[in-house]
Amino acid sequence: GVDPTTTEVDFNMDYEKERELRKARNLARMLELKLPEASFVVKEEKAKPAVARKASQRGVKRQKREPVVARRSLRVRGMKPNGEMAQGIKSETNAGVTLNAGGSLSFSFSEPKKPSRKAGPVPFESIYEDDEEEQKVLDVLRDSRSMRSKAKTSTSNLSDVTLREENVMKVTKSGTVHLDIMPRTDRLVVAAGDKEGHVGVWSLSSDFADQHNVLVKPHTQYISGLKWSPSTGRDLYTCSYDGFCRKLDVSKGAASFLELANSEIHEFSAFDVDSQGNNMFLCTNDGDFLVIDTRSNNKDGSSAAIGPIELHNRKINTVHVEPSEGNLFVTSSTDKSVTVWDIRLMGNRGMKTSKKAVVSYYHGKSCQGAYFAPDGSHRVLTTCYDNHLNIFDVKRSKGFDVSSFSNWTPDKEKPVVRMSHNTQTGRWVLPFRAVWLPGSDGVVCGTMKRGVQMYSSASGKRMAHYDSDFMTAIPSRCCVHPTLPILGAATSSGRIHLFSS
Repeated sequence: GVDPTTTEVDFNMDYEKERELRKARNLARMLELKLPEASFVVKEEKAKPAVARKASQRGVKRQKREPVVARRSLRVRGMKPNGEMAQGIKSETNAGVTLNAGGSLSFSFSEPKKPSRKAGPVPFESIYEDDEEEQKVLDVLRDSRSMRSKAKTSTSNLSDVTLREENVMKVTKSGTVHLDIMPRTDRLVVAAGDKEGHVGVWSLSSDFADQHNVLVKPHTQYISGLKWSPSTGRDLYTCSYDGFCRKLDVSKGAASFLELANSEIHEFSAFDVDSQGNNMFLCTNDGDFLVIDTRSNNKDGSSAAIGPIELHNRKINTVHVEPSEGNLFVTSSTDKSVTVWDIRLMGNRGMKTSKKAVVSYYHGKSCQGAYFAPDGSHRVLTTCYDNHLNIFDVKRSKGFDVSSFSNWTPDKEKPVVRMSHNTQTGRWVLPFRAVWLPGSDGVVCGTMKRGVQMYSSASGKRMAHYDSDFMTAIPSRCCVHPTLPILGAATSSGRIHLFSS
């Protein structure tokens, strides 16, 4: 018979031979594909330490500080001790508790003090020590040359813009909440406002080689609006929660922020100016609206040209005047609505006829922004917390007539373009606000992926995504130069990033 031991040995020998042949074939194949070299490269890449993103320190300066006087006791100064101090401790704590002599306690609670307000003109003075760039920025602002172009920046102009390290600057002390680019072509001038009332101005030459920045503080609270004048392009308008609206005047002597509006009862949460800079449209945290004539000597908000009128029952986040005619304006509110109004239907004490709006666009959640298209097409771009950017066409609204709205009836209007966009910024990031391109063929908005996205205003398709290792935080505010391929993005760190071609 067959020896089972011999058969098992032969089978093992055949298996080993087959195994060795397969190993040889696999090794030859690996050498043919150069896999060992590729594996070595991968190991080398993994061994390299990850490069952490570091925020640019350009623009960081030493702030002015008041001299601190060292406290010296009466005994050290050779003076007789004050007997009143020996009688007991009388110091009120933050909680309103007073410890009297003998150990008894008394309670005296009072209303928290409001932040101080700067009445009258505020000088244009840098908050930094020995800031030599203040005068250089003023010289740029005082340049009366008008370098403006009729061409409008469109999506094709921003197709190949990138961010360079020298185009990043810390312009504001705290998080940037508003920014705008002066509409001149010989030099870039960017203005930005932050949460603490600071306004920063950043000036750059056309080749980005000559740069200067200065930071001033014309307000004491959150900057709720900032805009270069549509008519002159040089005047800078600002607005704040402190109840003041100001205009930067650099024409005479020492530069200063002039007072245009002053209200002790209103906290201005949004503002805009008409094309001539004569009327200032103001909105409040309570949903009120009023118009101030900037040419009037009376700056008190209680004697406004129009209003106060309650347009919403909650905070108004933005107000924007239609640029082609100036009769319509749109407001966005925390009450989930975006509403278009006609200034001609408003009088000194409220509406002349009725309080019906031209049209209201209702959203699922709070609306953080609403802006008319720059081309006069009466399209409205809105930003909502429901993860969508919407474009509504006011002309398609039911009963629309550019001269009369008497036949208008309420209706839930649907957007003509709807773009899916993550707007859940959370607690620590400023809410996004999408803005139009000057050519009106696209919109841009910050993203949670530390970048900016551009969409087509006709189809809603995403056309480009802009990001860079030099952008180390989420950009909540964006702006586009009116005529040049320049895209600006601001973050909560106070840094401005300029994408350029």
